[in-house]
Amino acid sequence: MHHDEEGVSSLMHGWTGRALRIAVAAPIAAFVLASGPAAAQVEEILVTAQKRAQSVQDVGISVTAISGDKLETLGATNTTDIVQQVPALRLTTWTPAFTIFSLRGISQNNFQDNLEAPVAVYADDAYVASMNGVDAQMFDMERVEVLRGPQGTLFGRNTTGGLIHYVSRGANESDLNGYVDASYSDFDRRSVEGAIGGGNDTVRGRVAGRWEEGDGYVESVTPGIRDAQGANGYAVRGALEVDFNDELTGDFRVRYAKDDDVPTGAYTVAFATFDPNTGFGIPLGEALTGPHQHASTLQGGFDRETTSATASLKWRNESGLEAVSITNYLNLDKDYLEDAAGGLFFFPYHTVADFDQFSEELRLSREQERSRWQVGAYYLNMNWDVNQTVAGAAILSGATGSDSDTQSQETPAQIDSENWSIFAQGEYDFTDQLTGIAGLRWSQDDKHLEMRRVLQDIPEGLEPTEVFNVDDFACEPPPAECIPGLDDIDYGDYAARLQLNYVPSDATLLYVSANRGIKGGNWSLDPLGGVAIPDLKHDEEVLWAYEVGIKQTFAGGLANLNASVFYYDYDDYQVFSLTGLTPQVSNSDASAHGGEVEFAFVPAEGWDLGLGLALLDSKVDAVPTVFGGLVEAEFPLAPSVSANWYGRYEFALAGGSLGLQIDGVWNDDQFLEGTNSQVSHEGSYAVWNARVDYTSGGGHWNFALWEKNFTDETYRLYDLDLGLLGIIEQVYAPPRWFGATISYRWQ
Repeated sequence: MHHDEEGVSSLMHGWTGRALRIAVAAPIAAFVLASGPAAAQVEEILVTAQKRAQSVQDVGISVTAISGDKLETLGATNTTDIVQQVPALRLTTWTPAFTIFSLRGISQNNFQDNLEAPVAVYADDAYVASMNGVDAQMFDMERVEVLRGPQGTLFGRNTTGGLIHYVSRGANESDLNGYVDASYSDFDRRSVEGAIGGGNDTVRGRVAGRWEEGDGYVESVTPGIRDAQGANGYAVRGALEVDFNDELTGDFRVRYAKDDDVPTGAYTVAFATFDPNTGFGIPLGEALTGPHQHASTLQGGFDRETTSATASLKWRNESGLEAVSITNYLNLDKDYLEDAAGGLFFFPYHTVADFDQFSEELRLSREQERSRWQVGAYYLNMNWDVNQTVAGAAILSGATGSDSDTQSQETPAQIDSENWSIFAQGEYDFTDQLTGIAGLRWSQDDKHLEMRRVLQDIPEGLEPTEVFNVDDFACEPPPAECIPGLDDIDYGDYAARLQLNYVPSDATLLYVSANRGIKGGNWSLDPLGGVAIPDLKHDEEVLWAYEVGIKQTFAGGLANLNASVFYYDYDDYQVFSLTGLTPQVSNSDASAHGGEVEFAFVPAEGWDLGLGLALLDSKVDAVPTVFGGLVEAEFPLAPSVSANWYGRYEFALAGGSLGLQIDGVWNDDQFLEGTNSQVSHEGSYAVWNARVDYTSGGGHWNFALWEKNFTDETYRLYDLDLGLLGIIEQVYAPPRWFGATISYRWQ
């Protein structure tokens, strides 16, 4: 551990102080606005941020929770749709086949299939390790929880940035209930979803599903090539809840999702030159097409199939002793093809990934009058079988000497990963107002890699569904190139938590915490040979995080104010860059400080108002350049200031109710890549969304008209600096998008 005195000092000064001033001013505003009577209250959401059900206002962690009802009014039908309403949460993606979340600027924006993210994703208490499975259709949800900061004590390694937990509706209702929704919107996007559930006092079931299909919003200017960034897939989920007896309950969930030849794999290309000292791109101000067009001559797309099964058993006796077992199996197959040069020259990039994981978590806990504790053990086994294929003389000539467009270089790899850990966390009430929390987890991470590179002739045809098979990893016959050494990772380390909670009243929680987060090492599966062999493997990272926060409730629940400030001190932060135009993750020290404020307010019956603010300042000491030098940079996807807002008003009309809603997000300037190259700079932008809906008397029917990005803001979701080749690969967010939804619910 090292200490950055300047960074610690800046935590208490400068613009971070503005967050504290807002924290003081917002309660005053709340009381002024709440001077009149109101029957409504801010919605209370129960979360499991500490592996037990608690109100979000009682948890001494920076948490944003979005209920299933609010997800519906936001029109959130994909797991990525939550980013606009969660302070400090960002998204970068160039295809639904691979998605990267950034939380407080912490992300892993490498595009290789074998890497795990520092912002962990959970679905119904089960870890989803592959970033290929993060972007998914979202339906029939109970809530989403976003936890900022390291969560390694209770949730394990690879949560240095935090975690996102998607919780679907379970089979917890015995009366017959369900719903069906149908939507149609621009770009011929159409979807149908629904659910039905019920049972008796002992056994209850629920089945839910969603289907979506639509053209892409990125128009093709090449005859015979389709539009990109579309949809074509379905997902189904089944849940069964069984009360075996008064003490033992089982919750069993199965999910299957299929995406079939989804229109994607195209870039909007802009022209660039490069800095002769670093190789970083410099924009030329010209583009091959408009921002929502592409000129690809190779048709891209992806197929994906995901199967997941989770079995949860919970036993609890009269004394409050509770035992929990969570068993999960997940399998994911992905086949993705893109035109990486956007039609300017022949540069296909093709990845095939077959991933499976098995995990088991066992916990024992007890809540007593002045103490609460839990101990547990966790096991995770993961297997990656991945293959990258790159072709085109323009990209291969420097690495392989091949000047032919009829050859490709394949990089097949297999990674076997095994992780086990033991953990414990306890809380003790020193007084009725002061509680101490301490947690510790030991985690052992073992990985083994087999990898090679081989230059070969391209099989006839280059379709998204075609697998470039390599049967084994033998070094013979030529031209196979083996990767010697560096094939094992044996890493053990600890995550820890120390915290004090102070509750001066039932309406106020103050907390201060110190957390040690860890994330294991891995390999950059370099498809070109541009990275020196010793640099293929990167080391683990360690983060010390310090946080101070307040959670305040006003006027008996009329308003909530949550605010926090933090300081991050990294050893061996894992930073991504392109060295010699090939992907590489390296290690560097880094630091960051910032804060968030969330304010929810219900001034009167029918109103629901919310405001979020995030501030961030960061520094990475040494980021590799294209030519192998080092530069200082800030975190990617980390605007210094960002804000989000939500406002909804419902009132009685014609025997039912009419809802008027507006929401959005504003992000300050930011860099889309960790190198902070000029071409990755994204200016500030704001996105506004609106919705009008009518609910019939009795609440059965709902009719909604909605428009996303109604100001038609143009901004990028992704950028890859290939200035050395004279281009930038870009993906823009959707333009203005209008649609309608009709829903029917029964109880």
